[in-house]
Amino acid sequence: MRTRTRIGLRGLASAIVLALAGVLLGYLCFRSAIVEALPSNAPVLAQLAPHDPGVVLDNAATALVQRHGILDPATLAAVRRAALAAPLDARAFLVLGHQQLLDRRPDRAVTTLEAGQRLDPRDRVIHLLLLDRYLRTGRYADAAAQFSVSARLGEAGGPIAAAMAQMSLAPETRDAVRRTLGTDPALERAVLVALARSNAAPATLFALASPTARREAGGTEGWGPALIDRLVAQGHYAEARAVWQKVYGLSDAQVAAPLFDPGFAELPGSPPFNWALTAGMVGAADIRNGTLAIDYYGRDSGELASQLLVLPPGAWRFEFTVEGSKTAAGPSLSWSLQCASGNKAEMMNALVAATGMRHREAANFTVPAGCAAQRLALSGNAGEFPTPMNVTIRDLVLRPAAGER
Repeated sequence: MRTRTRIGLRGLASAIVLALAGVLLGYLCFRSAIVEALPSNAPVLAQLAPHDPGVVLDNAATALVQRHGILDPATLAAVRRAALAAPLDARAFLVLGHQQLLDRRPDRAVTTLEAGQRLDPRDRVIHLLLLDRYLRTGRYADAAAQFSVSARLGEAGGPIAAAMAQMSLAPETRDAVRRTLGTDPALERAVLVALARSNAAPATLFALASPTARREAGGTEGWGPALIDRLVAQGHYAEARAVWQKVYGLSDAQVAAPLFDPGFAELPGSPPFNWALTAGMVGAADIRNGTLAIDYYGRDSGELASQLLVLPPGAWRFEFTVEGSKTAAGPSLSWSLQCASGNKAEMMNALVAATGMRHREAANFTVPAGCAAQRLALSGNAGEFPTPMNVTIRDLVLRPAAGER
């Protein structure tokens, strides 16, 4: 009887052990399935599988960015264990390679990072770290290869260009950046645009740019307009105008004129110091045969043409010729002049009256002290009943008033 009891107890214990093993095996299978099915950064995985290599490496890579590259010893130890468990995961090489840089083992770090890049050629942070090391050690061909890969991945205008822009400002990598950019014009343009949008001094861009890049600076998407717009937005109007002159190769006489291209000859140069013309819901402004042709729809108010001026304080006179069919009362066109900064006080508002005959109009105004730049704009003003207006404007003159010459 006792023997049967002992056998029964052993059988029961074995059954319980097998049951527990089955439950544990089922949980492990479930956890494995969840780990495979969910992305490694899914919050639930931090609870279900905190020591899973994918979870550990994903958390470490995120912390690497959030903590500016400084990881605690426990995290680094977890990464080393994860690297042994997942030897084909590039994130382990990224974290450990970066730590080797911090530990002043650059040669070992480059070897580690290069191994990580072979596993994941698309990792942007590895790209940046290797690029920096290649430039600092004079490996220009390798740096150029990093650029080429970045361009194929469509990253030249993003993180890579921004990083290179910063490297171009550092004395230890400035010359290396210039030599490397000379291998790829597209990358050079991307870096120069990134610099133009930063707080880099204009002289830095002109010194970095190759002769080809300087010739192409004035393109619509070029670094010239980006630099000019940034300086204007910062209120550095005189500096912006000097850069504008240099980018477009304008003469001193052209730049010294109070109004640029008053005869609508379509001279080279980007807005805001040249004419900015509108074509949209308000209407359309076009330069045709030395005139400014205006098609104003009369439904909405808005600007049709504008230019930024840098007039010194004093009294001025603005003149223009108008030609167009006579229009009924309602919508109208007018030239206005406002300070570009500060309280943006209006100094002039001159009606563009279409009388059916060509005639000359004029308006006097005064630029006050402290108004470093002024915005001249031609606007349409909607009336009660929409009436289209077709007007031609020519022969603009802006000069000091009689007593100010």
